[in-house]
Amino acid sequence: MFKLRNLVILLCLLLFVAPVFAQDGPLVSLGSSEEFGSYLVGPEGMTLYSFPPDSVNTSVCSGRCLENWPALTVESADELTAAEGIPGTLGTITREDDGTMQVTYNGYPLYYWVRDEAPGDTTGNRVGRNWWVVPPATVYGQKVTDLGNVLVGPTGMTLYIFTNDEPGVSNCSGECLTNWPALTVESADAIVPGLYLGGELGTITRDDGSLQVTYNGWPLYYFANDAAIGDANGEGAGEKWYTVVPETVAVSTSEELGDFLTSFDGMTLYTFANDEAGVSNCADECATNWPPFTLAEGQRLAAPAGVEGELGTITRADGGIQVTYNGWPLYFWKDDAAPGDTLGQGLGDVWFVAAP
Repeated sequence: MFKLRNLVILLCLLLFVAPVFAQDGPLVSLGSSEEFGSYLVGPEGMTLYSFPPDSVNTSVCSGRCLENWPALTVESADELTAAEGIPGTLGTITREDDGTMQVTYNGYPLYYWVRDEAPGDTTGNRVGRNWWVVPPATVYGQKVTDLGNVLVGPTGMTLYIFTNDEPGVSNCSGECLTNWPALTVESADAIVPGLYLGGELGTITRDDGSLQVTYNGWPLYYFANDAAIGDANGEGAGEKWYTVVPETVAVSTSEELGDFLTSFDGMTLYTFANDEAGVSNCADECATNWPPFTLAEGQRLAAPAGVEGELGTITRADGGIQVTYNGWPLYFWKDDAAPGDTLGQGLGDVWFVAAP
């Protein structure tokens, strides 16, 4: 009887203590879908998201935002483990609102979405055009200091182009390459573009046989004097080295409408015939129905190949920075729900898709 009682007590203790020490698999793993390919998931397989208004090692999501987008947190940095095949670095920040340790990926805080009900759900992607699934990308856009969104490598470090290069050709070798290490991959098939990254990623074969990654043909490099994620100390060096701005707009096409402009994530852009070049006459209820295509402060513009018009910006009455094309302000239509939708075309005989 004594031995049996002790055995029962021991089993109870094990059941109580085991959850404290057990962690089934890595903290962050990879999920996959036909739409997104691979993307980050938490320890229970639930999809993780990033929030671009955040900045490196800083979360601006609190209160109601955090209720809808719970942070991935840990009790200790010792819990930071990633599945094989995930490049970059997991870290933590201490949240100011409750003192918890939120997990970061390449410096950016990670969140769940309360409306995802099961592993594989990605219903939080594109919510407010501010929340995105997180692929383990080779090259992606990230906000860096006052330069806005620029291309970074798989570890989150800033990437550069060299104006002495040519598309498809690197003219940086020897000491140059020591100061400006090339972004390389083992195989072109291993390149994973960032979510909705416009432009074309490719490779060139360097003299030593390594494969250097290119963006729209231009070889990509790091800067040896960048010490941490968010550094961009190489910007403008020698008036030959520059950070790379991801394409701001893209071009889509349909049999009915031909070519038209979209945002980087494929949502159709429109112009308003009652506007004037450099002036928006859509405000209040109009702007609710036709949200302006705006950028964060400091964001720079880049047009894709084949777009001959000029991208610019105007400052709206509410302080928003609205993108223009050949001077005409650009808008979304509230009822367009997915890339390819053009439900705003011709409305009121004053709203039209923006032709490149």
